This record gives sequence, C-alpha cells and structure tokens, in this order.
Amino acid sequence: MQENNETLLRVEHLCQYFGQNKAVDDVSFEIKKGEVFGLVGESGCGKTTTGRSIIKLYDITSGNVYFKGIRIAAGIGSYKKAIEDAKNEYSEKVKAATDESEKKRLKDELDRIISENKENIKRAEYDRNNCDREYSDELVAKVKKEYEAKLANGSNPELVAEYKNELHKAKHTKLVTQIQMIFQDPIASLDPRMTVREIISEGLVIQGERNKKVIDEKVYEMLELVGLVREHASRYPHEFSGGQRQRIGVARSIIMNPDLIIADEPVSALDVSIQAQVINLLNELRHRFGLTILFIAHDLSVVKYFSDRIGVMYFGKMVELASSDELFRNPLHPYTKSLLSAIPLPDPIYEKQRQRIVYNPLAEHDYTVDKPSLREVCDGHFVQCNDAEFEKYRKIVSRN
Repeated sequence: MQENNETLLRVEHLCQYFGQNKAVDDVSFEIKKGEVFGLVGESGCGKTTTGRSIIKLYDITSGNVYFKGIRIAAGIGSYKKAIEDAKNEYSEKVKAATDESEKKRLKDELDRIISENKENIKRAEYDRNNCDREYSDELVAKVKKEYEAKLANGSNPELVAEYKNELHKAKHTKLVTQIQMIFQDPIASLDPRMTVREIISEGLVIQGERNKKVIDEKVYEMLELVGLVREHASRYPHEFSGGQRQRIGVARSIIMNPDLIIADEPVSALDVSIQAQVINLLNELRHRFGLTILFIAHDLSVVKYFSDRIGVMYFGKMVELASSDELFRNPLHPYTKSLLSAIPLPDPIYEKQRQRIVYNPLAEHDYTVDKPSLREVCDGHFVQCNDAEFEKYRKIVSRN
C-alpha cells in the first residue's frame, strides 16, 4: 500500500432502500488514495449495491458520498424522516401542554427543526445535481488559463485546434467519470454489436475527444497494457474467451485515467486458472498508475491477497472493518469468523479436521435493549457491536 493519508472516497451513513428492502443500511467507510479496499460478504449482503450507489447508478436513499472532498451523492430520506418524526413528536407535546407560552415554544422549536431539514434537503439536491457541472467549470477555467499564454504570441492553427479540442473535452467531463467500474460478468457488460475499439473508446468519445488518431492510439495502448494485441480492436466480444473479455473491461475502465476503480467481483465468473491472471493484471496496473481500488468479492482468500483493508458486510450492514492482516489474525465478529472458517486449504489432513462455524445472529446477539453500532475496538479495527459486546471484544484484543 502507498503511504498516503489523503482520503479519496468517504462514504457516510449510506442507505439504499428499494421499497421495504434495506439493501444497504447505514454503511460508512473511507478509502485512502492508492490503497485497495476490499468489500466482502455473501451474495445479497449489499456489497454490489454499495458500489453502484457510489458511482451514482442509483440515487441513494440517505447518507453522503464524498469524492476528492466533493459531495457527489446525497440522499434526502433521513431529512424527510426527521421532519415527519418531529411533526409527530411535537404534535403530541403541544396537545399535552397547558401553558400557551410553552405551546408557542414547542411550535417554534418544531419550525426550527423543519426549516433546518428543508435547508439540508436543498443543499443535498444542489450538490447531487451540480457537482459535475462545477467540476467541468473548473476544468474549463484551467484549460483557458493554460492556453492563454500559448495563444498570446499568435494564432498557430494547430495550437488553436488543440485548444478547442481540450476546451470541448473539459466542457463534457464529469467528476463521476474519475470513478470507473469493472463489472462481474464480462459478456453481459460488453455490447455484442460494438467492436472492441468502440467499446474501449466509448468513454473518451462521450467525454468529447474528437481526434480519431488520438483515440486509436489510446485504444491500442490499453489493449497492449492488458495483455491483448492491436489486431483485437476490430473484433467483437463473442470472439474472445471469458478472461479476454474481462481484460477488455479493464481496458475500458483505465483508458479514462480514473482515480478510483470499483471492481465488482471481477474474477468470480472466470475459471480458477484465469482468476489469478486478472488479479495480477489489476495489481500491476494499480502500481503502474497509482490506482485506488474498491475490490468487491465474496472470496476472502482472494481479497486477503489483494487488499490493504477489508470491510465485511452482512444483510446491508458493515459488521467488521480492519486491515487485511489484522482481520485474518484477529477476527472478532461471529460472521467474520464464519466466513473465515469456510476458506478451504490445499491440505487433506486440515480439510478433514476443519470445523465450519455457522453464524446464527439470533443466537449470537441480544439487541432487544442494547442496540449495536460500528465501534473502534482497537486502532483501525471496527466492529458492529453493543456495549456488552464492545467490552468483550476489548478484552479479547488486549489478551492478543
């Protein structure tokens, strides 16, 4: 991991609800620049939904997502709920109050709460709708300043054309394009009617790049970077194997020169023999370009090899978060222990004796009164627990 304390992505109390289904419920974490953050859990735990919410494929229900210090996603559900709860609570208090001055004080307090939350809603909607435009305006100003001195000495036709092209790209660039995604199923994420050249270059074209020679050279460069050859550019997705298709998906994401890549189970649909190749490719590209990666997977052994820190999700919640070494050396949450017990090893004697740990939340936790929250048990090691569990985990850590 690169030693860097700069926070590239910050997720605060992210909630993504689909009707009554709480796919992601109050998830918070940070990703430092240059690190690989692994997100693990069984199918349906909400890890893919978390990734898609960050890249704004969904409008989040509540919470905030900050990228490069700019709020790119903001939910308003929590503010609406706060208004409704306040109305219900204060209506009962006003009815119970006998003194007129007390009633007036309660009504003023309710108006203040409603006003604050309405203002929060306005700010959230503004940030959500305008973050890309403001980022584009900054880029346009930067390009104008850069070419101002160059064009002052005379109008070189080639330089003017270059300036117009860069200005056009700046106007069409969005902040969210600095985050790219590698999808789980390589064939489903590639348009079968487009050639490899069109697939890889699509982001550049949308961004506003109009120089065909520049586009072709970048496509060829990306193909060679991911282990393919230039001749592949004219072919269609069905002409490739699963591993090759995923390499095309990787090339499509890195051609945009992103700061963050969300890799959504990029190897789970591939043969075991190909998985290591794709993981090694991502590792190589990570160091070459200084990429930051959110690596989503359900295979803990793969995540341990590739990730600096790991977050474990269960039923939409983050139940444990720690560095890769710390999580494997000292797992605290029962669900994490259950996941670790499921990892097979190439040792027949060990496999015969391996005891699977079954996680039963009703038997493991009593949250009827003492409610849980994500707490820091030791430096950098967070666990979803209540007061009693927190003390128990602290004792376990101190013994180790």
